[in-house]
Amino acid sequence: MHMTWKKAATLALKFAIPVAIIAWLANHIDWAQLSAQPKDYRLLACALAVAMIGLSLSFARWCLLVRCQGIALSMVEAFRLGSIGFLLNFVSAGSVGGDLFKAIFLAKQRPGKRIEAVASVFVDRGVGLFGLLLLVAFGLMLVQPSQSTEIDREQMQQIKAATAILTTVGTVVLCGLVFGGKGVDRLVRWGSQLAIVGPVVAKIGPPLRMFHAHPIAFLVSIVMSLGVHASMILSMYLIACGLYSDPPTLIEHFVIVPIGMLAAAMPITPAGLGVYEATIEWLYRIVPANPTSASGTLVALVFEIVKVAMATIGTVFYWTSSEELRESVEEAEEAEDGDEHNDGDEPNDPAIEMKQA
Repeated sequence: MHMTWKKAATLALKFAIPVAIIAWLANHIDWAQLSAQPKDYRLLACALAVAMIGLSLSFARWCLLVRCQGIALSMVEAFRLGSIGFLLNFVSAGSVGGDLFKAIFLAKQRPGKRIEAVASVFVDRGVGLFGLLLLVAFGLMLVQPSQSTEIDREQMQQIKAATAILTTVGTVVLCGLVFGGKGVDRLVRWGSQLAIVGPVVAKIGPPLRMFHAHPIAFLVSIVMSLGVHASMILSMYLIACGLYSDPPTLIEHFVIVPIGMLAAAMPITPAGLGVYEATIEWLYRIVPANPTSASGTLVALVFEIVKVAMATIGTVFYWTSSEELRESVEEAEEAEDGDEHNDGDEPNDPAIEMKQA
């Protein structure tokens, strides 16, 4: 009711872009060929079940990381907040909306642990991305993409180089912060005083250093991240097998799907819609050693339907939620639209801290 024309235009644009991309991609699908071949609906049902297992594992990972920050959180509450957060990812650019909501609500529930609450969500996202990078690196080691054109070869080489650099840097930084001694603490304090990267170091460093007391839990969270992404990859592979007789192999999907997920994580469209499909379609053309008739666009679209089906759980939780939880959702939406402000009364506003991070 209070939506301004600027908010309305922004919201319309958020959804218009992915719809246009998906419409363009769908126009290039051979629907006649798809309808003519048999489909295995049992595999499609298994794909939904496997994706649900992966999503549940991601909620459990966040619960573990929250507890490592010294915040009490039950597994049931983690699943409730995680489900609503997953739902909110579909109405925000990229996948930030759900993270904002979880940070805001958790910070309100634990006023003395605001920084830790924001940090738990930030670390959860970082651990997830690191696990994704590990899977991309693993897949690229096992698969040699066919790379049909010079441009494709060059782009794949760039992806390999970027993956190697990011994985190496991420491993060194995480190992130093989690397993390092007092010298690392001094380095974090020094880095927090630097001009450009100082604020970022000040926000990321201390929360990650808290895992120095929980190294086993941190390693478990990384293993859980691998399990989350492996479940999503297997779900995509089952969808491809359910729709086509000659899809890319499971190992090839370990290259295709993580790269697509990394592209979808960029804050361009709601839940990465459109960007994800376009990336998967491109990778379906250049990665498989044997040419496939499978449409990466269609497989990705069906996977998006699976995600929407999982998001309905968040809808149920939202309908039965408390007023405080609904207020946190509204605050997260306002923060996404750039309407949040800090008037000086709350210097540690979780919405502002999360957006800055």
